[in-house]
Amino acid sequence: MICYIPSKGRPKTKTYKLFQEAGIDVIHFLEPQDYNNYNVSKKVNIEKDNKGITYVRNFMLDYAKNNGEEWVIFCDDDVTSFGVYKGRTIKKDASIWNDILDKAKKLPFELIGINYTQHAWHEKKSYSINKKFAEVCVLMNVKKIKWKYEDETKEDRDFQLETIKNGYGVLRFNHYWFSCPNVGSNKGGLFDLYKQKRDKVWAENLVKKWYPYARIVIKNERVDAKIDIKGFAKSLNKDVI
Repeated sequence: MICYIPSKGRPKTKTYKLFQEAGIDVIHFLEPQDYNNYNVSKKVNIEKDNKGITYVRNFMLDYAKNNGEEWVIFCDDDVTSFGVYKGRTIKKDASIWNDILDKAKKLPFELIGINYTQHAWHEKKSYSINKKFAEVCVLMNVKKIKWKYEDETKEDRDFQLETIKNGYGVLRFNHYWFSCPNVGSNKGGLFDLYKQKRDKVWAENLVKKWYPYARIVIKNERVDAKIDIKGFAKSLNKDVI
């Protein structure tokens, strides 16, 4: 298992240290304009500037396959902590992914995620199948994945729906968690695009593609897409728990 972190304009990112402390190798994927600004041990030049998050995610998928990887963590560069809820919230490093990998190897799912820290405590079930989002930091069996991220949409959520459509789907461990800043609040990454309200276009495109299982909602004064993952999975006769 290895961790891939795409990063843009955040040379002081510390997320990788969480993985290094757990003995998990990390590779950063960087635009040419940023490449020399990052003082990290392993980094890959993604060859083009300002092509967006979809471009780098697909670059990472291709890189993993070309290098014979099987289990790869795709993690955003602004995750600040990991942990697990066991009657109380316990902070840990990225070693939680070793536990998750042991479980994932016994199961058929292509995409495995964990919860936001603020929600892990109130989940009644320890896991969900094709029912809840796996995003920000996810484990993927890249050898099983034949589909790509789509541009000009909410690419991670679109990718999840493609995974349900084309594979076994998405498993989320609800009591394992990560912490990160609110969407669009952290400079670097997609910050400028959120300021330009490009996420409105992404949400609208997602709804057009996945209607009637997606609809537009206003969330914290932002235009977003609400997706009925459960209904979509059931329409395809996929497992839902």
